[in-house]
Amino acid sequence: MNSDDETLQSKDSNTGPEVDLDILPATAEEVFNLDPYSCWEGTIRTVLSGTRDKDSPLKILREHESTLVRFIRSYLTNEFASHLTLTFPSILVEEKDEDILARIESFQEYWRGYPNEYDAGGVAFMRLSSIEFPPPADRNVNMLPFIFGSQDSLPRDLQCYYPLVAKCPFNKDEIGQVGYLTVHESFVDATKAQRREGLHIETPGIFRSAKRAAKFIPGQETSWGWGRYSPNRYDGGICMASSVSNTSKVWDALVDKKCPNIVDKHGGCEHLRSLIGKGTKLKAGELIWMTDCTPHEALCQETSGYRQFFRVVSSYVSHWYEDHSTRNPKVDLPARVKVIKGNKFEE
Repeated sequence: MNSDDETLQSKDSNTGPEVDLDILPATAEEVFNLDPYSCWEGTIRTVLSGTRDKDSPLKILREHESTLVRFIRSYLTNEFASHLTLTFPSILVEEKDEDILARIESFQEYWRGYPNEYDAGGVAFMRLSSIEFPPPADRNVNMLPFIFGSQDSLPRDLQCYYPLVAKCPFNKDEIGQVGYLTVHESFVDATKAQRREGLHIETPGIFRSAKRAAKFIPGQETSWGWGRYSPNRYDGGICMASSVSNTSKVWDALVDKKCPNIVDKHGGCEHLRSLIGKGTKLKAGELIWMTDCTPHEALCQETSGYRQFFRVVSSYVSHWYEDHSTRNPKVDLPARVKVIKGNKFEE
């Protein structure tokens, strides 16, 4: 790797301002402590200049600059920074950078024996290939169970999506297992998002059952696809794509789902946005793989138009929300999957 590659700017790496590749993967706290001013020097300069500007409302903070700086720093360090890992930039992994691949293998060797560690792969997402969507027909199914390796396990009107499923790099262990298909085809107005806005991960921080609410605690973790990348191998995870550019965004970061309260019961983690940089906007037809702990969000469309969304979740699913998902008369849910009834967005 040449000297120009040693540091990736935020516009390329999505890991925030100037992250030294030699320290990755690293927690957001570790990155911040190396250069505590890098992610907010522009903001602090503006604020401090305002205290000296007689026409600025910030002038009332003059002579309190030290307190102001301490407060801003404590806000930005974030109590969850030590539970958020900034991962190897996907672009370098995709380019088969030898140094990065060697470090991924070394990192995974360190974690060997701990298969459920959220960051054991060191990679949050990967761009895979370009896909072509079938002609739209206002299809709309969510988390519909099907059998990996069996096109006939899908309802007839969804079998046109199986070639897209076949492009997802799930390993051979998934063949014969139950996966989950989401297809959403609809017209979307400009400034509106078809899917869920706001930074989130797919694994929820709290799940509801008929009897009680449960948080992530040892022995009671939930999975919504799991996911771990190894060179030339994908274990579990989620694959997705859409037909409209700049309507999905994903980050090179992994959230530690074992940390209490780091995400809400729907996986929301907007409070982590300042720690993870600018992210990557996906292009039309761009198929990606990610884990269920990878931050992502849907974006509003720039212009009105029809959008098709496609997602496949691996067999590593612990809970299935009945009111928000689609039954498949051809495929039963596995016995180990807990069916949650009721509206998951209601308190």
